[in-house]
Amino acid sequence: MIKVFGLVIILLVVCLFIFDYKYILRGIRVVYFTGHTSAFIEDTPYFATRIIKTTDPKPLPFHKNYNKAQLTQPLADINAQLGTAAFLVVKNGQLWYENYSKGFSENSETNSFSMAKSITTALMFKAIEQGYISSLDEKVAHYFPKLKGAYAHELCVGDLASMASGLNWSEEYISPFSITARANYQNNIRSLILDLEVHEKPGQVFDYVSGATQLLGMVIEKATQQTLTSYLSASFWQPMQMANDAKWQLDSNKSGMEKAFCCIASNARDFAKWGLLWSNDGIINGK
Repeated sequence: MIKVFGLVIILLVVCLFIFDYKYILRGIRVVYFTGHTSAFIEDTPYFATRIIKTTDPKPLPFHKNYNKAQLTQPLADINAQLGTAAFLVVKNGQLWYENYSKGFSENSETNSFSMAKSITTALMFKAIEQGYISSLDEKVAHYFPKLKGAYAHELCVGDLASMASGLNWSEEYISPFSITARANYQNNIRSLILDLEVHEKPGQVFDYVSGATQLLGMVIEKATQQTLTSYLSASFWQPMQMANDAKWQLDSNKSGMEKAFCCIASNARDFAKWGLLWSNDGIINGK
């Protein structure tokens, strides 16, 4: 019986390689072998990363009433139910309240997941501001002439940011065979994205697609001739005087590409600075 079970496992592994699903083995190693059942906020050490460097760090200042309040019971209950790692309230640009669940602290690095999409979009607007990309109407085919699909040459940079890309991507998180799972664990994410097709007219219908943000990241990378990490560091992390360096997960080794649709590892206080940036119309420290 043991021999039969072993042969079945070997056969399954061989099939994964034959049918190009070997990325699932990486997913199993990262997720199930660490005691989890899905992607988790502390998974960064299991992937190659680039460092998002900060300079002249300036932590969030403390409000005079810092942590004098207590969570209401309903709020404490919902945080417990959701497994909230960090809960912060910023008032008038100052840290007014913070609470961490067991095992987490102000220094804990956690995975941003799809918050990275907003950060990637901020990089797009910075690239437009600096002239690397002409406008939201710039055609994606200008950067990737071999883009596939009936509407490939109609796709604009702005369509990627607004999630109206028309890409043939199905946003699915449960199945290990989904393209979203493949994007998270496969090595060459650029080839995965460029194998997609713009099969519907872009700019018409909102469709939440992680692949759109990844393609947007590839446009930014090509337009600026910089890695997303270095561009993020120079354009936002340093000017915003983030308190700590951060990490951006790559698809493979140190020469790989950032997973633009997810996976920036930072702490709650520095993530809160992004909230301040949005709430202040993109201005921090007068810039």
